[in-house]
Amino acid sequence: MTEFRRMPREIEIAFSGVAFRRRRRLVIPLITMDPNGFPRVALLTMGEVRAVSPVRMAVAVMAGSRTAFNLVRRGTATVLYLFRRTTASIQARAGHARVCRTDPRRRLFPLDIESVRLDQPAQGEEDVALLMGPTFGGRDSARLFSDELYGELGTVAGA
Repeated sequence: MTEFRRMPREIEIAFSGVAFRRRRRLVIPLITMDPNGFPRVALLTMGEVRAVSPVRMAVAVMAGSRTAFNLVRRGTATVLYLFRRTTASIQARAGHARVCRTDPRRRLFPLDIESVRLDQPAQGEEDVALLMGPTFGGRDSARLFSDELYGELGTVAGA
């Protein structure tokens, strides 16, 4: 396992718009810790996570959710990126949330990257790859994506 203080270029590119356009149905697990110290997972879309640099990103979560509460209370999160031959655990510190202008039911949190751990196939496992990461679908799933929300995430992350 390799550790970095910033996102490698490949992952930054995925979160800075490429995956929003190409892999709209990829699920991004966001892990927070509840008041008892247990991990809780929120499943976000690529339209709810955005990077603006190798050390800065933002996420959109529902205002009344445990995730929002945990981000405020603990101030930390781990974003998981699972794709083919790369698994990344992006550990971040959450900043102050703001109400989303395009969807007031959401809160937007800036995240400062503290560490990124990459896990790739070990020697002898070179031909092993994730064939499909967690994805979602359904008739109404396209409505989960908003260019306006994604643009606003860029503003929050850049602040």
